[in-house]
Amino acid sequence: MERGGTRSISKIYRALVTGILGEDKVVINQPIGVVRYPGVAKGLYVASPTGKPALSKVEVLERDRQQNHTLVQVEIETGRPHQIRIHLSFIGHPLLGDPLYIAGGQPRCFDAEFVDESYAQDGGYQRPTNPVPGDCGYYLHAHRLVLSHPTTNEMVNITAPLPSVLQTKDEVNRSKGISIHITSAQLTP
Repeated sequence: MERGGTRSISKIYRALVTGILGEDKVVINQPIGVVRYPGVAKGLYVASPTGKPALSKVEVLERDRQQNHTLVQVEIETGRPHQIRIHLSFIGHPLLGDPLYIAGGQPRCFDAEFVDESYAQDGGYQRPTNPVPGDCGYYLHAHRLVLSHPTTNEMVNITAPLPSVLQTKDEVNRSKGISIHITSAQLTP
């Protein structure tokens, strides 16, 4: 939880990333800074040793070796722009469908020849033809926010329902009312 005076905040996201993460839990402590980028007037946020501190805690929820994707939960300690996108790409696992950030936490292309006039209007990258609603085509969802109420100090837990693509198989089955229970007695011949 992030501490700011007497208030604390926990920000938890779900994401689907490319490739198979080997570790079950990963802590990414990589500064994020701004670089000049064609079509983005104020610059683009990237992984940068001279940037501001940024910390993300990643936990693997499921690995899909057949599709070569990993479903993760990410808790951020800081809130830098594009932090999750940058951090996951920094460790070599960009968000599935991310049109901008590639492995290393850098943008796909710094070449001015690659940029057309739509970039400035579209945040520095072209939008995919079939985006996930509200997510510009990449698989990232703000799932839970836990905070201390500013006047009562009671813990407030706000949860946004997960799209099915960002649910574990167990969560999908539970939402359909399917549950499988196997006891050790059922496993004996």
